[in-house]
Amino acid sequence: MSMLSRVADNLYWMSRYLERAEHTARIVDVHLNTLLDLAPGMVEKQRLDWLIKSLKLTDTADQITDEDDFLKQITFGAESPGSIISAIITARENARQVREQISSEMWTQLNQLYLSVHGTDADSVWVDRPHEFYVAIKEGSHLFQGITDATMNHDQGWHFIQIGRYMERITNLVTLLEVHLRATDFTQANGHRDEHYFELVALLKSVSAFEAYCKVYNPNVQSVHSAEFLLFNAEFPRSARFCVEMLQRSLDALADVTLRQKTMRLNRVAGRLRSALSYDDIDEVIENDYYAYLANIKQQTYRIHDTLFDTYITYAIDAAL
Repeated sequence: MSMLSRVADNLYWMSRYLERAEHTARIVDVHLNTLLDLAPGMVEKQRLDWLIKSLKLTDTADQITDEDDFLKQITFGAESPGSIISAIITARENARQVREQISSEMWTQLNQLYLSVHGTDADSVWVDRPHEFYVAIKEGSHLFQGITDATMNHDQGWHFIQIGRYMERITNLVTLLEVHLRATDFTQANGHRDEHYFELVALLKSVSAFEAYCKVYNPNVQSVHSAEFLLFNAEFPRSARFCVEMLQRSLDALADVTLRQKTMRLNRVAGRLRSALSYDDIDEVIENDYYAYLANIKQQTYRIHDTLFDTYITYAIDAAL
């Protein structure tokens, strides 16, 4: 029996917005911490430009007059669509509309996270403990994910939550790779400029990948290895390959439970992307066109999103019958 499209829609967006809040919290926290490692060649305007592009806020760049005000706005601005608090509010509202479909423990955790950020004194937190605030957001999101896996039936609803999480995760990752890894950087096998080394470390930390990367390679971070790890590593939970494998696993499960063919367009699109990320080689990607490769991943991800909605959420009544 197929899940109601309204319920699937709410669960999907609940998951995406909570993942988005966590991602934004991590990026802003890393941005603030890089001040401690600021190399002489790095200028604050460049760092702010990286942050704006990483958060896909280039349309508002001209309106930014003060960095502190901007950072406070994307953290605490309830009316700002790209802020952390706005994402948590939207995630909670989606959860509220399908309250009967999630476990009471999930609702309690999400509600506690919402209440903790909604009642925050932005000025005092910003002055005294911004790092602790961002850590609380990340830990709250991780706790919600763990509670979801431990207390909710792994049925259709759970799979829509999984799909939302990994769709958001892979699109954010590709944006970071576009911003922080430039084609010219791959020619510098060794001896990176100090500012570029710190940028690569910031990239890895923005997806909680620095320690995992060092265990596979070493702390002498290189552009080629960073791209290879974040695109093709099969074991790191925020790599593009891992995300797409989790996506396809949930899509196949939905096809089974709804008696749909796994050869339909949605599963084929996900399968092609998974195959590319499983067998492509980083040297060939760089030699051909690194940016085009990232653009293709993003395009295929958007196609999965659109086809998912056409198949399960906004499908025509004739298809349902």
